[in-house]
Amino acid sequence: MRLLARLLLRPPLLALAWLLVWLRGRRLGRTGVLVLRLGRRDRESLPLGRLADLEAVAVSERVRAIVVYIDGLSGGWAGLQEWRAALERLKDQGKHVAVWVEQPGTAAYSLACIGDHVVMPPLGELALVGVAGRLSFFGGALERHGVRFELEAAGEYKSYGETFTRTHPTPENREAVRALVEDLHDGVLEGIHRHRGLEREHLQALVEQAPLTADEALEAGLIDQIGFEEVLDEWLTEKLDGEPRRLSARSATRVQGWVRTLESALSGEPVIAVVHLKGPVVMDDRATRGRQAISARRTVPDLKALRERDRVRAVVLAVDSPGGSALASDLIWREVELLNRAKPVVACFGDTAASGGYYLAAAASEIVARPGTLTGSIGVVGGKMVVGPALGRHGVHAEWVAAGPNASIHASDRPFSPEQRQRFRAVLRRTYELFIQRVAAGRRRPEEAVEPYARGRVWTGRAAVEHGLVDHLGGLADALVRARRLAGLSPAQPWRRTDLEHKPRTSMLGRLVPELARLRALGSWGLAIPGLSPEAQLLADHPGQPLALAPVGVEFSHSPSESP
Repeated sequence: MRLLARLLLRPPLLALAWLLVWLRGRRLGRTGVLVLRLGRRDRESLPLGRLADLEAVAVSERVRAIVVYIDGLSGGWAGLQEWRAALERLKDQGKHVAVWVEQPGTAAYSLACIGDHVVMPPLGELALVGVAGRLSFFGGALERHGVRFELEAAGEYKSYGETFTRTHPTPENREAVRALVEDLHDGVLEGIHRHRGLEREHLQALVEQAPLTADEALEAGLIDQIGFEEVLDEWLTEKLDGEPRRLSARSATRVQGWVRTLESALSGEPVIAVVHLKGPVVMDDRATRGRQAISARRTVPDLKALRERDRVRAVVLAVDSPGGSALASDLIWREVELLNRAKPVVACFGDTAASGGYYLAAAASEIVARPGTLTGSIGVVGGKMVVGPALGRHGVHAEWVAAGPNASIHASDRPFSPEQRQRFRAVLRRTYELFIQRVAAGRRRPEEAVEPYARGRVWTGRAAVEHGLVDHLGGLADALVRARRLAGLSPAQPWRRTDLEHKPRTSMLGRLVPELARLRALGSWGLAIPGLSPEAQLLADHPGQPLALAPVGVEFSHSPSESP
């Protein structure tokens, strides 16, 4: 039936898709310009997930240039580096890149600097102020309200709990965050140096003077022209020897996506599957309140199906996760291990692939990450939120009648007893040791060589490569190349890419059921607190369970207007 459908449907459907592509080319003529908008508020902004389709459109000989409008950036450093790498590849193919910025911060400018021609309006401001990490601590505030987090951790750098229990960071936390900030900042200066040709010492001096006016940025060589948007058309007209004919990158990639999907579904060529794993790691995503999550209940069957499909020759795991449930991470890890025995698996880390996000990918053949990826955090944390004193202030009291000493170990109205705490620490330690074993086996290194770089510490992708936690620096395009090679597909052999991603349940009923479930009584059922962060809510939903969860409360600021 599949073959019959392919024979009957492929010609007319592909003909229709390619007709749309042909009409798009006719519209562009010989002076085609793709308009790429990147911003948090612009409805025409192109999401990172469309990057492959953008490159497929832009390689056309009718596309002569790309105009990039940057209005703030969402996401983190790794995503920004993905965009920069894509624009670099297009420049290498002879495409002109013009960039329009108005009030760029450090992150936005580290992308804008790749442009052949960077334009800023007269009253624009360049906030090249460098990278900073802001650590937030709620321990004092929670204590005033009678709320306390009882947390234990395996790994001295596992600073997740500090956000909720302390008023200032431990020396280990401060050390780790400083190393991250300095590494990210160094990467920013390196990129600007490479694309603008300015010396590192001079760039650091400009950082210390920033924010810079448009005139100061022009004088420093950070931008190429001051003016309004029409100067972009003037520059493009000169470069293209004709009036530029613009096409929205968002609409162009939508058509390209249709073509790619049809070709993948109707062709018989080998497939490389890209499995997108984004969000916290949970057993079941029905209780994530409409947020995207990595559900073991859904991911494990998906990976098993890919293992059994002969046409799928390799799998790329696109991971962007701070971790979560240790049990869910381990279940997914096992399926990745089985999949890797059958066919190559390459993990590609996004903005964050830490703790459980790293755990579930540890069995991959190779791991690829961007220099700015936040990864590692190989450690375990867990505990519970104790709200007994807070409830007592409002006249709510509880008394337990238990048949066993640990029957109330998960209760949210009382702290751990000394015996319960000792038992819980032992569970965390065992989970941590198993985590180390998984990583050592996957990276083919002795456990004693891995453990010094574990202990809950977060690394950038660049540092993770140096310590053997990541195999290669690169992005999704690089991961696909490596997967193709590991699968034994020659450069000339055609293949197709298929993407698998579970979107969060966002229907009214899908949101209502979890909320009703959160109204259950206190005890081992967990506790819902209005306005609680997703990470803290994850802890509240898993009292007394080991969590492979990266630190929270660190905000890496690029400028006052940017907060990926």
